Amino acid sequence: MWGDGLGFTPDEVPAGAQVLFVAQNPGETEEIQGRPLIGVTGQLLRRQLVPRYLGALPVGYGNVLKCRAQDAAGRHVNALPKARSAEWQAAVRHCWPYLEATLARVPEALVVPMGDHAIRAFTGLRGKVLHLRGSLIRGWEGGHAGA
Repeated sequence: MWGDGLGFTPDEVPAGAQVLFVAQNPGETEEIQGRPLIGVTGQLLRRQLVPRYLGALPVGYGNVLKCRAQDAAGRHVNALPKARSAEWQAAVRHCWPYLEATLARVPEALVVPMGDHAIRAFTGLRGKVLHLRGSLIRGWEGGHAGA
């Protein structure tokens, strides 16, 4: 586990999920409750966007990193290392097998990485990712490219 492994937040993916939203890392609410995407962003996604635009499709939720980072005093914080830093790469390598197992259970799901760090973990893209907003990235064959 990245950090101390406390607050591990597993992915929530129903059998046959057709869409998988993957955020960068859990926040405090997710860490406390052990569920991905249930904080402010997750509530918007789960309560408004998914029901309105995806209806009854089975949808899964997860994170690239499974725990929050720690500061020098050992407190869990929402800060992420820079996306191309050695610390980020090590964290992705450490947590990727958990996400890879999730992806293997729903190989046909449309994966929606949410945020710069998540996009970089899947694509290995360097530089700005803003131009990818709303784009469909084809040809991903599995495995992380961000580390």
